[in-house]
Amino acid sequence: MKIKAFLAAFTALLMTGCSTGVSVENLLTPPKLNAQQDEIYQALIKSTGSAINLKYPKSGDYRSAFVIRNIDSEPGEEALVFYEPDSVQSGEAALRLKVLDQYDGKWQAVYDLACFGSEVESVSFTGIGTGNRTDIIIRYTMLNQTEKAFSLINYSDGIPNELYAASYSCLEVIDLNGDGVTELVTVSADKATGNYNAAMFSRTDNGLEKLSETPLIGTHSEIVNVTKGMLAEDVPALFIDFLRGQGQYGTDVIYCHGDEIFSPDSIGPSAESSIISRFTNDYTAEIYCYDIDGDGFAEIPSMTPLPGYELLTRSEQLCAVRWYTVKYKNFSMEHYGYYSSKYGFALLFPHRWYGVVTAVPNLQENEIIFISYNPMKGLTVDQSTELMRIRIVDKNDETAAEKVEGMTVLIENEESIYCYLETDGYKTGKLALTESELKNSFILF
Repeated sequence: MKIKAFLAAFTALLMTGCSTGVSVENLLTPPKLNAQQDEIYQALIKSTGSAINLKYPKSGDYRSAFVIRNIDSEPGEEALVFYEPDSVQSGEAALRLKVLDQYDGKWQAVYDLACFGSEVESVSFTGIGTGNRTDIIIRYTMLNQTEKAFSLINYSDGIPNELYAASYSCLEVIDLNGDGVTELVTVSADKATGNYNAAMFSRTDNGLEKLSETPLIGTHSEIVNVTKGMLAEDVPALFIDFLRGQGQYGTDVIYCHGDEIFSPDSIGPSAESSIISRFTNDYTAEIYCYDIDGDGFAEIPSMTPLPGYELLTRSEQLCAVRWYTVKYKNFSMEHYGYYSSKYGFALLFPHRWYGVVTAVPNLQENEIIFISYNPMKGLTVDQSTELMRIRIVDKNDETAAEKVEGMTVLIENEESIYCYLETDGYKTGKLALTESELKNSFILF
């Protein structure tokens, strides 16, 4: 009973830690330090005193409070240690970075730097621009945990030089202008207007230089995915998928002509008729930019109701996906077709199917039925409208063999068999697909 009482009290203490000043972080025993880390820690507390708490990066390749790496032009490693003093004077930054270096084989604290945030999100190392330098990018979260900030630091002659620090929504290192060296690209919000801007920076001997900046048209509430890819031959790009709010999503594309950064208008005349817009419902989950046709270039998805679903509510709409690229600074549709989040496949329609073929889900049999559409018959599935049905069969289903009987296997993976059934109308009508057309337009993802 005493053990149960102790556990109950301990659990209550954990649950009420915020109000009593006790946190889980303080109750947990810190990881045991290895010999090198212990030497660094002793040098740290010799410089700061022992009344400190070590802070750990939350993500990335470096998760220790002791980030050890050669960050300057001299041989030997340096150490970056994040910590907070137990007591902080008014106006002082709570989170701090201590830089330690080795002299005659002994670790010594050489510099102490106030950090640009409240928690360390990640630490990464890169070389921006020319010069074969090591630049340090530290990503932070702010006190409210929703805003993000970063700091770009270069270390030389025993001094960390903060080249740039700012808030951001997206931060990527990429050779965006194709000049053979990497640039720093940021997306950030203007707090006064709520508008977003993309900026591209390069490193010079004088520090960080802004090469170009452009506004983004999309109204972001949250960036949910960033893809580095190719827009076309020799055109690197960043594809930024964002949540617009109320389950609606969009995409901004950032690319370069020379050293000038561009982002085409993904909205158009009004937000309600966005060129690049999509939403989620029971039929479709989130869709991100993807090389849907396997040509090495990423495409941008946008949803539109399939014929027959236009007047239904959003939750009831079964949609096609238009896949776009960017040409001459404007969005240009490359493909149109059916996309199934549930079953993990896409079927790209031939041009002769545009506007005259729709889909009807038969979820009980795990199949999608493709029919010719006319307003008089609507979504009726019968011998006069059905073209083809694609069925997805679980390989672990004991009746799998029965469910594929009479159908043609199209493709299979470790979990499922994808098969199809043609109708007479499909085989002979003007909407018929050849076998090679079907195989080339059917895509697993």
